[in-house]
Amino acid sequence: MRLTIPADSLLRLPPLASYSGKSGQANVSVSRDRDVITVYASCDSLQLLVEYYERTSTLWQERYEEMSGLYEKEIKQRSNPVKIFFYGLGVGILLSVLTTIIIILKRKKDGK
Repeated sequence: MRLTIPADSLLRLPPLASYSGKSGQANVSVSRDRDVITVYASCDSLQLLVEYYERTSTLWQERYEEMSGLYEKEIKQRSNPVKIFFYGLGVGILLSVLTTIIIILKRKKDGK
């Protein structure tokens, strides 16, 4: 049995439409429900192939989610350079004022 279905044809199917075929004891049905394509197969070799693609798809989905999470975490950890500049400028001004006050108080104390 051979059932050839172009991918673009599956995406153009109306909701809940399906392709199906049978040869001997082998059965296959491919359907689309919105963005989900579902494949049912009753032949052992087809079933193994469907399970393989399902595992592969699941693995890639998990990897994608992991990488997406890492990317978002990395973006959140990165600092804004303009923000750091203004924090540094503020701390520098504050330290300069405090140092000046300390020096003036020391001179007044030593001068008495």
